Amino acid sequence: MLQKAASYEELRGAFRWQVPEHYNIGVDVCDRHASGDRRLALVFQDEGATVRRFTFDEIKAQSNRFANVLAAHGLVRGDRLAILLPQAPETAIAHVAAYKAGLVAVPLFTLFGEDALEYRLGNSGATALVTDRTGYAKIAAIRERLPDLRHIYLIEGSGGAALAAPSVRDAAGFARRGNTGFRRAPRPRLRCFHPGGDARR
Repeated sequence: MLQKAASYEELRGAFRWQVPEHYNIGVDVCDRHASGDRRLALVFQDEGATVRRFTFDEIKAQSNRFANVLAAHGLVRGDRLAILLPQAPETAIAHVAAYKAGLVAVPLFTLFGEDALEYRLGNSGATALVTDRTGYAKIAAIRERLPDLRHIYLIEGSGGAALAAPSVRDAAGFARRGNTGFRRAPRPRLRCFHPGGDARR
């Protein structure tokens, strides 16, 4: 927060960045608001007009569970987690989990075709991906050309051929079950691909 000053020069001269020793954006946007009072964080209405509501406490618990899963599967700070999902609560939860685990989130546009996805997943070195069945249908066609991609998490984990494939796991089940405690990692990052095709952090 800027303080009042008599001039711009005085304001500029007195300004100092207040950077905490340890900071995690996943904690900042979620956990610090999760006080146990069921404060509303997110309201989502799908195309069928079904409304789902999530409290900060629920998002904290689900993102912690998924962050634990990512860590248990060997992902470490700096690894890339690609997120190929439409606008939905699971998208937000995946991002918060990635940040808590110190991973670099790589958001992917759901309208990307196979070539665009192959380039971005390959160029980013993504080791894991969160997607739905629509996204997985595209990924399955290029999976053999993505040697770094070791883990795929489906948010629709009710069964089917996709979950029978190697390293494809039920993200929805992980988010509902498991340990809700998580020790956050510092300095998570976001990697975005701009229309020109270059990646910038």
